[in-house]
Amino acid sequence: MRIFAVSMILITNFLLQSTLLQHFRVFGILPNTALILVVHFSILWGKNRGALIGFFAGLLQDIFLGNVFGVNALIYMLLGYNIGMLEKAIFKDNPLTPVLFTVLSTAIYHLFLFSLMYIYQIRTDFLPLLRNVILIEAVYNGLLSPFIYKRLYEFIKLPYIKVKTR
Repeated sequence: MRIFAVSMILITNFLLQSTLLQHFRVFGILPNTALILVVHFSILWGKNRGALIGFFAGLLQDIFLGNVFGVNALIYMLLGYNIGMLEKAIFKDNPLTPVLFTVLSTAIYHLFLFSLMYIYQIRTDFLPLLRNVILIEAVYNGLLSPFIYKRLYEFIKLPYIKVKTR
């Protein structure tokens, strides 16, 4: 049941992000709700599940939206694994925890993406990217983070989704 529930969350998120959230741009920037979910699942469930959820969330984006196949899957998987490594050291009830990790992960996501663009010789100026995309998206994701985390935290406490939390 857990696999089905997480799959439905990822698919629903993808549909919302690619349709409804298109109307909620801030300075032309969308929130990256897939990244927020990967971060939150990694905080709550650890590195292996975080990496797996990150891989599939990224793969879903790569299949339908990506220019270079596998980039989002790779980045989300690495983020999910690395954040999940800290799962036991994180106080999960602190409302600032998901905000901090979401903001940092947004910046790291874009740094990875910029690095891969550089490797693929897709030229992009970093400072405008930082000023016009990364900072706005990090703040946007950080503001949405507590609301999504609260819902996800309540969801994983359901009897058929149970996960040990600190």
